[in-house]
Amino acid sequence: MYRKGIIYDEIKKVIISIYLDYDFKIFPIDPHEVCRKMGVAVIPYSCFGREQRRLLKKQSEYGFFVPATSKNVATIYYNDFYGSLGAQLLTILHELKHYIYEDADDLDDDLADFFARYFMCPIPYLLLKNIDTPNEVVSFCGVSYEAACNVCANLVNRKKKYGYRLFDYEIPLIEHLEPVLLEVYQKEGDAYDLRREEM
Repeated sequence: MYRKGIIYDEIKKVIISIYLDYDFKIFPIDPHEVCRKMGVAVIPYSCFGREQRRLLKKQSEYGFFVPATSKNVATIYYNDFYGSLGAQLLTILHELKHYIYEDADDLDDDLADFFARYFMCPIPYLLLKNIDTPNEVVSFCGVSYEAACNVCANLVNRKKKYGYRLFDYEIPLIEHLEPVLLEVYQKEGDAYDLRREEM
């Protein structure tokens, strides 16, 4: 599905604000901790008996989000029997996007997938750290190999289009995560692109 780039930029800005507001700095990011800090419960399917798990899987094979009620907090249920740990963590963040944006349905699932990948693998940070192979992304970010390949494709496209240039809204993220990277980037200026490309 085609979407305007500004939609993705807005999602990135929301993610960056979460990193800053809740002081996330340690990689791989722990989606359970993200949800805990944001007041969202996370419950694996394994907490339930066989018949209840069957009903949960009818709702979704991967996971789903239930909005808060007067009696219960917002809750993400996820299938911890399905796929790799990295895929499960992405499912939790996928559902967190639905919570944050108060999505009424799954029509924006592609955006929820983008939200989850960018949250676990913030592109400008990986760019400046020179993490650009699927295995490096899996190791550093804790995502599935499939997601890591997607992230690497995004890195390649970004380098082709913008080199190592940061957008204004990305600078606070780098400053928050690893200030020395920003210092080197700002000190080197335009020469930064050339020097990094020679590595």
